[in-house]
Amino acid sequence: MKKYQIGLTDKKIIKDQSLLRHEEIKNRIQILPELEAFIPPLLPEEFAQLEANIQREGCREALLIWETTEGIARETNSPEPAYILIDGHNRYSICKTHHIDYKIHLVQFSDKEAVYAFMIENQLGRRNLTPEQASYLRGLRYRTERLERGKYDRLSHKGQNDLYENSGGEKHKGHSDPYAENDHKGQNVPYEKTSTSERLAERFNVSEKTIKRDAEFSRGVDKLSPELRKEVLSGKVKVSKSDIQQLASLEVENLSSAEAISQALRKVPEKASGSVEESAEEIKNQLRKKLTQLTKVEVPSDELLNAIIKLARQLKTLR
Repeated sequence: MKKYQIGLTDKKIIKDQSLLRHEEIKNRIQILPELEAFIPPLLPEEFAQLEANIQREGCREALLIWETTEGIARETNSPEPAYILIDGHNRYSICKTHHIDYKIHLVQFSDKEAVYAFMIENQLGRRNLTPEQASYLRGLRYRTERLERGKYDRLSHKGQNDLYENSGGEKHKGHSDPYAENDHKGQNVPYEKTSTSERLAERFNVSEKTIKRDAEFSRGVDKLSPELRKEVLSGKVKVSKSDIQQLASLEVENLSSAEAISQALRKVPEKASGSVEESAEEIKNQLRKKLTQLTKVEVPSDELLNAIIKLARQLKTLR
């Protein structure tokens, strides 16, 4: 359990860890592909070594299972219990293949976004990550934080002391930011003074530009098929990072080979073939010009307004 102590609190750990209940739950463990995607693949030699160790010594580390409902896990209305594997996918596969017993540890999270955050942080703590895997995970962390902060900001605009109705009809105050840091008293304090990229740059000891490039890289990786994604992140298939970043702004998906990536990039207009930063700066300059035009007219034309909207959307894809 030492591996999980940093990321888990007493509120998340389920107290009922009885052996009999665990044996029942083992037969109901599920794997969600969108969560499994957060687990960087092992290289063949690494998997072989892990397999040999487990066959020789048994599975010494418990698998981490998120106890929730089908409704929360799969975004349905089902209240049926669900047991989702969130750490130990390789160990689970090996144990199932060789019929080796294993232990499980049950935890609780409020929603899938909280699970995302935990899994990303947990994987970033690994020492054997490839540079591609580390970049991908930092990018995912940035994107999930931006998503959650967006929700937090939208609720904050309603007023800090507003009352909101939850699904049960009860009222509660405010909104808790799942990515708030802890102050010295252990209380959650929303981020206010620094941007997400600045905080993560300090957290992972990289530059702010690196964090933003990581976000583009992770978006590009998500355009790949699951098989190619594993090969790129493990370093088995070599594709330049800039090429992957360019995929982020393209309307493509499920690319299954390096050749498919090359074909997609050949369709990119020549002026967009530069770096992400250069493309964003060019769009910003065009947007500034259009906004200047907007301030000089009393009744803006539809053409001008549509141009501003289009540029803003393009800039958002490069964010």
